[in-house]
Amino acid sequence: MGVFIDSIDEAVNESPVGRFFELKERGSKLSIEFRGALATFMSMAYILAVNPRIISDSGGPCPVPESGNLFDPEYSSCIEGVKKELITSTALASMFGCFAMGLGANLPVALAPGMGMNAYFTYSVVGFRGTGNISYESACTAVLIEGFIFLFLAVTGIRYWIIKFIPEPVRFATPAAIGAFLAHLGLQTAEGIGLVVSDIATAVTLGACPLSKRTPIVALTPDCAANTNFCVTSDAYTCDDEGGVMTSAMTWLGLLGMVIMLILLAYRWRSAFIVGISFVTFISWFRDTAVTYFPNDDIGDARFEYFKQVVSIEPLDKVLAPFTNELSDAGVALFTFLYVDFLDTSGTLLGIVSAMGYVNEEGDFSKSHFAYSADALATIFGSIFGLSPVTSYIESGSGVEAGSRTGLTAVFCGFFFFLSLFFAPIIASIPAWAIGGALIIVGSLMARSLAKVKWYDITDAATAFITVMVMPLTYSIAYGLIAGIGTYVVLQGTFHFLTLFGIEKPVFEDPELSQQEKSVDQTNSTKKDEKSDEEDADDENA
Repeated sequence: MGVFIDSIDEAVNESPVGRFFELKERGSKLSIEFRGALATFMSMAYILAVNPRIISDSGGPCPVPESGNLFDPEYSSCIEGVKKELITSTALASMFGCFAMGLGANLPVALAPGMGMNAYFTYSVVGFRGTGNISYESACTAVLIEGFIFLFLAVTGIRYWIIKFIPEPVRFATPAAIGAFLAHLGLQTAEGIGLVVSDIATAVTLGACPLSKRTPIVALTPDCAANTNFCVTSDAYTCDDEGGVMTSAMTWLGLLGMVIMLILLAYRWRSAFIVGISFVTFISWFRDTAVTYFPNDDIGDARFEYFKQVVSIEPLDKVLAPFTNELSDAGVALFTFLYVDFLDTSGTLLGIVSAMGYVNEEGDFSKSHFAYSADALATIFGSIFGLSPVTSYIESGSGVEAGSRTGLTAVFCGFFFFLSLFFAPIIASIPAWAIGGALIIVGSLMARSLAKVKWYDITDAATAFITVMVMPLTYSIAYGLIAGIGTYVVLQGTFHFLTLFGIEKPVFEDPELSQQEKSVDQTNSTKKDEKSDEEDADDENA
């Protein structure tokens, strides 16, 4: 089998496909790109289930009942239909984005509707079940316009000049910060193993309690205080009240999957992520177990019924082209979508491409115009199907760690998303605790970029550290970049301002380099003394 695969790899490398994707030049081959694509796709396949659930919480295009009852059975039924349609929308937009990135920019970066932006779209812009000030149609139109503005910035090159102002320590810290963000996701419940949960007193704490001992955390708004029917729950919960810390079988299974991946990686198995995720997923599909993804309740039964369909294609009757010209209140949402999408994409692309070693000294990389344009086009395409902005995914780092180096990985991911149009019930049934371990491992591997930071320079050290800390703790790549850049600008600006009063800017020296220079000086001095002694001896002999 190995000889057969090698022969195919060699044939593809010499084919027009291999030359187009520069497989040989980048030290890759078909089998490596395929494995990397599987690792990336399986790490981000949760978006097929999570994104529709979040966006459908906005109520979509479903009209709010005249009675004002947000839980009216007919209204809820309409939202359930929107949720199923959004699975198809998510797969279509992700497929388009992956194809655009792979064929246009030749990068192993997969795209999908962005986590964080979908929550902002639903809960801050449209509001839970349409309780916000902006309609679902206005929000989708704002996303469409944002995509065109982003495309303009990418095509004209203005985007590059904006990126050039990102300081060096921020560029070096970004991959590690994204890695910390990935690990943060992997440690939580929504996309991970549930080891870290919410806490009333300390914000976060050790969790891993079973479903029966979880207490959901809600926002105590005036509406919620007056009527519990208006309390919006989420994936956040605490184990404080019921206890049961570290007794969740799902967490332990997720940890087992992570250990399996780590051991296989230590033996340089490129399929480590695929094996680990598949192992945990397969075990989680059995019913009547402590780790089942299909518990014996209404949610579990609904999941299982959908899972049993295996093949299902949802029509797009409600969410197709939901645009409007009523944009009077959408200005803030438009601006927010733009800057978050721009900074998220910039941080993700720079982080992943830096991990591959393809970023030049100026902080740019080959075909960057195409990469950012692909991201913008995917956002435009996604808005047509009722989605929040589509962006480059940090989970692509799992494919890069598996060996991916070319856009063929993104093309394969696009093909997998195409298949998910038909097998959405299967793909949507990959549990979060099967994915969390992979995200944690990828995060740890991406931390090596911190070795390039000038830690002896307090300006660079503080900038890099704040970038790494703020990004996962605020759950936003954009906020991490803003914090890092802001810190650098304030410090450098202060130093330059003080020079106006004769206070020179401090000079930070590398202690290791200084020690090496001292060692060299001492060695040279010793050699000079020895040479001088030899000359004196020669003079005496003469």
